[in-house]
Amino acid sequence: MLGFLIFVPLYIILALVLGASVTAGICILHVAVAPLLFRYSKTFRRNLVFANIAKWPLNVDFDEPSTFVDGARNFNIEYQSKVDNCKIKIGVWHILPKSLYEKNKGYFEYETDKEKLSALLDCELAKSKLPIIVYCHGNSNTRAAAHRVVLYKFFQKMDFHTIAFDYRGYADSTNVLPTEAGVVEDSLVVYDWLNTTVGKADTKPPVFVWGHSLGTGISSHLVGNLQRLSTQVLERSEPLPSPNGLILEAPFSNLADEVGYHPLAKLVRWLPYFDATFVSPFRACAEHEFRSDAHLALAPATPVLILHAMDDVIVPHCVGKKLYEAVVASRGAGDAPITFHSYPKQDRLGHKDICRAKDLAQVVGDFVKSHR
Repeated sequence: MLGFLIFVPLYIILALVLGASVTAGICILHVAVAPLLFRYSKTFRRNLVFANIAKWPLNVDFDEPSTFVDGARNFNIEYQSKVDNCKIKIGVWHILPKSLYEKNKGYFEYETDKEKLSALLDCELAKSKLPIIVYCHGNSNTRAAAHRVVLYKFFQKMDFHTIAFDYRGYADSTNVLPTEAGVVEDSLVVYDWLNTTVGKADTKPPVFVWGHSLGTGISSHLVGNLQRLSTQVLERSEPLPSPNGLILEAPFSNLADEVGYHPLAKLVRWLPYFDATFVSPFRACAEHEFRSDAHLALAPATPVLILHAMDDVIVPHCVGKKLYEAVVASRGAGDAPITFHSYPKQDRLGHKDICRAKDLAQVVGDFVKSHR
């Protein structure tokens, strides 16, 4: 009712300023076309969710990650996808911890044989005892996006290995339309590659999965269903080991909640068919449900750290809190801990800048130290 009382006078003003025909067109788009697109166009919803059409920065040479961060190499993982029944190539960056980069700096400066350098870094990764972060990025752009590079440099300074990759449909990975099952399969294959690589060592280093925004939905799906995915998708006789912990930056409980609580939803929440047209399609379509609350209920032994800024206008703080409460409710006294760390509005970290938080090293360092 409140929305109706706001928009009726607004449309009257628009009619006086823009004319009746223009205002009528805007009104039709508002109350009819947009709801119908959300309700019936799977393509429209998929483009909103994954936004893989957006590619920034432009003209990136992914084979030269040193343009963005020191101590990094690029490589590809290729496999046969069961989801899309085609060959998939995943573009990956491996960024060394600060201590190992300093040790191997000469190789980066003088070694021109990239295969030789890659073999050396495979060896360093396999025998390393330092923590490894598998980073699942959010929607739009690529692994070279500025805020992501800032986070890689933070990991490097913390002396962590970083494994950053692009899902199908993004960057230099195979140009296939992404779906939830598809991007989770890509994440699973990267995680499998990592475990195979470090599995050669006598003592396995600690592995943590970090997801941001949409990447929290992907990483939660991966970690919560790791046993089933290992046997059904990878056809392993034994499931992959769970990560030492899961870090979720700006997460949501499920995509339907994210849509329902998004700030722009205020423009249409007053419509009597809001839930049926805007929210319900994200509950009913398996291609993009991202039900993190349900997935994490399946992983009670995995420690979870949630980071969320109270001034996040893309994924509101309340849906991150909702996820936290759902996971807490699903865990018993003997299960792994889940921690929710909020950043106040005055810090102005928003959706992408938690990587610049002053206490991030302390918060993440304590979590990694407690669960390595």
